[in-house]
Amino acid sequence: MDIKVIISTIMISLAALLNPFLHISGQTSGSGTGLRTIVIDPGHGGKDPGAPGPDSKTSEKHIVLSIAKKLGEKIKSEYPEVKVVYTRSGDTFPKLTDRVKIAHDNNADLFISIHCNSSKNKSASGSSAHILSRKDSRNPDRDLFDENVELTKLENSVIQFEEDQSGYAEDSPEDQILNTLLFHANFDHSVLFAQLIVDNLAVKPLHKWGKGIHQNDFLLLKKMTCPAVLVETAFLSNANERQILVSSKWQEEIAGRLFDAFKAYKKQYDSSVTSFDSSSVPSPQADEVHTEASDEYFGIQIMGLGRLLAKGDPALKGLSVRPVKAEQSNIYKYVYGTYATSKEAYDNLATVRKKFPEAFVVKVIGEKVELVK
Repeated sequence: MDIKVIISTIMISLAALLNPFLHISGQTSGSGTGLRTIVIDPGHGGKDPGAPGPDSKTSEKHIVLSIAKKLGEKIKSEYPEVKVVYTRSGDTFPKLTDRVKIAHDNNADLFISIHCNSSKNKSASGSSAHILSRKDSRNPDRDLFDENVELTKLENSVIQFEEDQSGYAEDSPEDQILNTLLFHANFDHSVLFAQLIVDNLAVKPLHKWGKGIHQNDFLLLKKMTCPAVLVETAFLSNANERQILVSSKWQEEIAGRLFDAFKAYKKQYDSSVTSFDSSSVPSPQADEVHTEASDEYFGIQIMGLGRLLAKGDPALKGLSVRPVKAEQSNIYKYVYGTYATSKEAYDNLATVRKKFPEAFVVKVIGEKVELVK
């Protein structure tokens, strides 16, 4: 498949995040504002017990399922308007790809995967939150957070329980493009939620493990199109923390601390969502276009979003654009300029890419936006 086509498809399907609280993947016009859908993922399950506990009934898969359900109930009780989706509600084993698909199919605004940590070092202890790793831009093969390789391998080892592992082959060039866009789209939100989790969870008798927030190449996080955090609640391999994790009382406490993090995140998220007035859609400036807007023209798509932006939104970085959305689509495609020819659009592409490096030339026909090869 042509790389430009892939980029176009990805950009249209993603809600590209350019500043905090811009990503609103689950929202469509008329659905209300604010965080609407959270997917809670109890790690492991079924034939994959996760980290071992004192007995088969207190292995990681059972502990995290209990915490996940308690968290979900707290959210539903206080925020009945929020849709809570579990990747599993019993002792089953959803594949990693299934967990990702559940988030996609439900247009998740937020994804949290709950786990217990484990280490050969029995003294290792603490809580942590993990987001998708950032690579060194000067050396894409170098992971700046390689101290977490052991944990990454531990969590990724879940694929050994999947009969078909073909979906986990080395990333193709197309997948690398997708992963890069997903990373940039969700990184800031993921960091914020991860920090709130650590601030609320790592409180006595628990504490931070390492830096608290870690960046890893978890397979589960790589394909997410919404902010996503993997939580390691505490170490089952540590005798003291194991007593906490297997306690029903403390499972309730941990769920409450995760809920406090969710509340703080949702409050900031919701307050950032502004209503949209159609009269505020900016018209292109004279020096930005070469023709009057019509049913058919060329332009430069800078992003795709799940909601309309108000005039002057900082995410637009000073550009005057038109949002274009097909009737059956949830994505608004933000197009800069209305050019008579594709050459005129390409002549301006380099300038636009100084602000939006992933921008590309498109042809707009009514509500339809097509990539120009």
